[in-house]
Amino acid sequence: MRRLIVLAALALPAGLAACGDTTELDESELQEEAIANDAGDAQLGLQLSQGRVRLPAVDGRPGVAYFDLVSNRDEPVRIVSVEVIGVGEAEMHETKVEDGVTMMASAGSIVLEPREGVRFAPGGFHVMLFDIDPTLAAGDSTDLTVTLENGDKFSTTAQVLGPNEAMSEMDMPGMETAH
Repeated sequence: MRRLIVLAALALPAGLAACGDTTELDESELQEEAIANDAGDAQLGLQLSQGRVRLPAVDGRPGVAYFDLVSNRDEPVRIVSVEVIGVGEAEMHETKVEDGVTMMASAGSIVLEPREGVRFAPGGFHVMLFDIDPTLAAGDSTDLTVTLENGDKFSTTAQVLGPNEAMSEMDMPGMETAH
């Protein structure tokens, strides 16, 4: 429990700046994601893409990972974990605003409804990264793997970004997305 409190206190300032938004993707984005992904994942009914890892500004602090996941399945799926090569521990978190206060908490598992998409991006769902290998550097790439409750695993290559490096347009506040 003490570790959780300490980690939350250390991670909140850095994490809030880099936190994620689990935003459902609209129909046109679902189609674009399906086209952009390789046939292997598409055959299994899920596409994982847009993997990004942001390194912390201060060594020893947590980093953050973002990605998009689109389901073409007819049944809901439950995301139970995320792994990133070069990272000791990865935890799914969610940023929430309660009574005007922004907070970050463990998200547990996340349900993706049939034929919907979810975006891990600043302001909502995101993956906090602890114990980052010092050899992981901006400009590198690494593997990001999402595991479902049924044991299915989906991987994508994640671009490693420095703490101040600009991300894609999809990560910018005010982006139009479906909820």
